[in-house]
Amino acid sequence: MQSQGLALSPEVEVGPSAAHVSTKKSFVDPSRHEPEMGDSDKCGLYVNENTSRLVVLGRLYEGLTPVHNITLGNDQVKVNIEETRDVDAHILVPTQEVQLVAQALNTFIAWLTHLVKRL
Repeated sequence: MQSQGLALSPEVEVGPSAAHVSTKKSFVDPSRHEPEMGDSDKCGLYVNENTSRLVVLGRLYEGLTPVHNITLGNDQVKVNIEETRDVDAHILVPTQEVQLVAQALNTFIAWLTHLVKRL
């Protein structure tokens, strides 16, 4: 077929090495590129009003895209969790799937805007 100028399509990759596709838009793409949200900034997520208790390092995404099919409130932002500092800390905006920081690694979650610090 190659000699006739026809190229074979590449084989589809399946199994554990295949890319993960989330239907809930909660999985974080390892490339850190979310076309509908633009670039992201590294941030620290805190749980106390005075931002004294850092529990997560992640990325902040601008825009109002839903998180786990829930629309963000005016006082919330979309973040992904890259590194946990306190796995037992409670998520401030929990979902059915995610209540603790340990459950949020490599996923998108909502966080209260005033408890997010850009790094």
